[in-house]
Amino acid sequence: MPNALRKIGIKYRLMGYFSLFFVLSMAVFGSAVYSVMRTTLLESIHRELESSTEAVRAMVQTSSEVSVRNRLRAIAEANWSILAELAAEVRNGSTTLPEAQARARSILLSQSVGESGYVFVMDARGVVVIHPDDSLVGRDYGGEWIGEEQTRRLRGYMEYEWANPGEVRARPKAMHMEFFEPWGWIVSVSAYRGEFASLVDVADFSDGVRAIRAGDSGYPLILGYDGTIIYHPWLRGNVTNMVDASGHTLFQDIRRIGNGELTYSWLDPGEETPRDKLMLFRTLPELGWIVVSSSYLDEVYAPLRTLGTIILTAVFLTLLLALPLGYFLGLSISRPIISLMDRMRDADGGDASVRADENARGELGAMACHFNRYMARLEDSRDELRGEIDERIRAERRLRLFEKVFENALEGISITDMSGVILAVNPAFTTITGFTSEEVIGKNPRVLKSDQHDPEFYGEMWKSLKAKGSWHGEIWNRRKNGEPYPEILSISSIRDDAGQPANYVAVFHDISDLKQRERQIEHQAYHDSLTGLPNRMLVLDRLKMVISQAGRTGTRVAVFFIDLDNFKKINDSLGHARGDALLKAVAERLGTLRGTEDTVARQGGDEFLVVVANIHEEREVMALAERLLRTFDEPFAIDGHELYVSASIGVALYPDDGGDPAELVKNADIAMSQSKARGRNGFFLFTEEMNERISQRMQLENDLRRALKEREFTVYFQPKVDLDTGRVSGLEALVRWVKPDGTVVSPGDFIPLAEETGLIVPLGEFVLDASCKAMQVLEGVGCSALTVAVNLSPIQFGQDDLVERVMANLERGGLPASRLELEITESTLMTDVHSSVAKLDQLVEHGISVSIDDFGTGYSSLYYLKTFPISALKIDSSFVRDITEDENDAKIVETVVLMARTMGIDVVAEGVETREQLDLLASFGCATVQGFYYSKPIPLEDVVRFLLGNEGICSVRR
Repeated sequence: MPNALRKIGIKYRLMGYFSLFFVLSMAVFGSAVYSVMRTTLLESIHRELESSTEAVRAMVQTSSEVSVRNRLRAIAEANWSILAELAAEVRNGSTTLPEAQARARSILLSQSVGESGYVFVMDARGVVVIHPDDSLVGRDYGGEWIGEEQTRRLRGYMEYEWANPGEVRARPKAMHMEFFEPWGWIVSVSAYRGEFASLVDVADFSDGVRAIRAGDSGYPLILGYDGTIIYHPWLRGNVTNMVDASGHTLFQDIRRIGNGELTYSWLDPGEETPRDKLMLFRTLPELGWIVVSSSYLDEVYAPLRTLGTIILTAVFLTLLLALPLGYFLGLSISRPIISLMDRMRDADGGDASVRADENARGELGAMACHFNRYMARLEDSRDELRGEIDERIRAERRLRLFEKVFENALEGISITDMSGVILAVNPAFTTITGFTSEEVIGKNPRVLKSDQHDPEFYGEMWKSLKAKGSWHGEIWNRRKNGEPYPEILSISSIRDDAGQPANYVAVFHDISDLKQRERQIEHQAYHDSLTGLPNRMLVLDRLKMVISQAGRTGTRVAVFFIDLDNFKKINDSLGHARGDALLKAVAERLGTLRGTEDTVARQGGDEFLVVVANIHEEREVMALAERLLRTFDEPFAIDGHELYVSASIGVALYPDDGGDPAELVKNADIAMSQSKARGRNGFFLFTEEMNERISQRMQLENDLRRALKEREFTVYFQPKVDLDTGRVSGLEALVRWVKPDGTVVSPGDFIPLAEETGLIVPLGEFVLDASCKAMQVLEGVGCSALTVAVNLSPIQFGQDDLVERVMANLERGGLPASRLELEITESTLMTDVHSSVAKLDQLVEHGISVSIDDFGTGYSSLYYLKTFPISALKIDSSFVRDITEDENDAKIVETVVLMARTMGIDVVAEGVETREQLDLLASFGCATVQGFYYSKPIPLEDVVRFLLGNEGICSVRR
């Protein structure tokens, strides 16, 4: 038999093996699928029965809970209605209250709920009024949890545990309460949870249970613990003695297991053959019921019969397909083997050029490849010696060529061993470095090292050489004469026959000329070729940077566009050479004015740009423009000629006049044109409004300085009136500026400017001196009790010698410190609270009183009112102005007055102009007022006449 098998061809043997393999594979696969399918179906019906059982169980539990709640609530509501009817009889007089409550007791005690449930009544205090157990009637549960809960809720459903008298253990219980308010009764209907079954109506959930199915013909049912059928689609009665077709007593098995499953045989009515069924059941202990779901197993396993038929059919079809496929597979394998055998037969005959077909797949193709390589080696062996000779000749030619390249290369080349010792250099190495081959061979390349790189640079170089075998980059080396020079250097490692690094080859090129050309090109690209100043491209780039910085710091940038006046005439009359010399001289002179962060550039022709950063105030622009104009006051010495030249300047500011460099330069150019149109040799700001504003501001500052010098200021006084006595209690000193031409300058214009320029200090000294002199005059007319209030600016208050200055003024006039009052704003005091408190304490210790001016417009901090040693608050006129019309202003003023009086601080209301305002302030308790109602600020002589009027000395009546 084995010999007979050997004679069978490969294609037929493969056909048989292939067919047998597929048939067995399909059979094993089908069996596995059948087994998995059977397990899956069984698990599925288990899940379905479990789901239906749990669904019925949940439905019954929910329905029973709802049914019991509804039953208890219905009883409680019916009892409430009975009590309502009895109460109505009491109201209409047909019965008395005791009779009605006795009838209610009889009716309520006659009711039963389930087997042992009952109705009881508790009043709103927790005392039992009615109870089946007479021993509990009158008992006070108000201090116990049940009484507290009932008296708190009065109505609703609750669950709890309760033990009746004589019972040892508490049982779960449910109760519904209704509160009968006319009698103050809480009517409670209670039942024990173990007796809920008697209260449940099966009709509440039978429709829902009927809708639940298990399989095609399975169904759920519910049994009592005693075998009573609670629910079944068609059976009624008791199943205690019911047996299946095999004689098993089902109910006893269910009771014994409790929660589980059973498989049994069941004969349906009208059927001749019993069918196997699967039953799953769960208990409901609180109701004493058992929920059951069942399904027929032949319905469950029906898909398995179909699957078995499919598997047998698949095995048969597989066999039909495997036979021809096996035949063609065997044919595809045997054909290349036969072809290879034919080629080997030819090679055996001595033909070394024969080759097999390598297109076959797998091992057959590999065999053909090996055969062909073997034949190729046989053929190559004849040419091997001839090839070695040819290769040696070519190697000698390449070596001679490499020597010529090494000798004639323009780049410097050096060869070192692995330790860095120089073995050879080419002539270009000597030309570039100045070192001959004799001077460097045997030495380390460190002889070329410059001081331009730190050790980390060389460390990274050797790290790259060891990791990658090469390094390329720019490096500074040193010639023999000590001159450093830049070069492009490439270092590569040369490996030996074993693949290990043996040498390093360094090729470098001197790039000194290239670096010099780059610097020249870069300078020419960004600088003016005539003056050497930055050109338009560079100044725009720098302007962009300072604009970005100004945007972060909140400062301004000024662009000055300078154009030489009548330059064309100079150019035409003296020639372009002298014109160029003049432009260079202007550039040098403008460069001397440049700050560290400023830029002077040539725009082109006779136009220059000056960019100045960190501008904080507008007057800085004016000062810079005037300084630039003064640059051209002196003549320029050009080739023995003294040339006078003026300039027209246009100014643009960032961010006021533009947000980008090009826009600012354009606007400055426009402003320069306006300057030329106005007569040349001047400057003009881009916006007329700004130009006018700065001019006016500069004029006002100059006038202010002149006014201080020429004493154009005077001090007016406004009386402060005590509402209780009707007398003038003091005066406030107010500075006024009247120009020689009679023009009156508003304090709102010159006071802020004086503070900004620092002129407020001499102005304040003038007001204080004038106030002290006024106090001397008042003393002479019998008004020595009046105080004079002087305002202090933040700058004055910040002076270190403020106290000494004030006391010196008082001492010069021989005045007591109590005659002077200083008015300080809240914001001034809050600048440095600790320092302010210390300074105020010194003033108060000398006897000077301090008041807070414009109270309500600053911090208005109650804490600091307590901290600062102040004697009065002055309510700002902005609150007093609308006090009779704006309720909010009235409330604010009233609150401030009340708060100050509580803290023992006087209050002065400013800006009083009408009788209505005066009366309202008086009703608030404000003690002192000041305003046009009594007098506007007036000169000292008018003040004296005012005080010495018909009403008497130092008094006023209205």
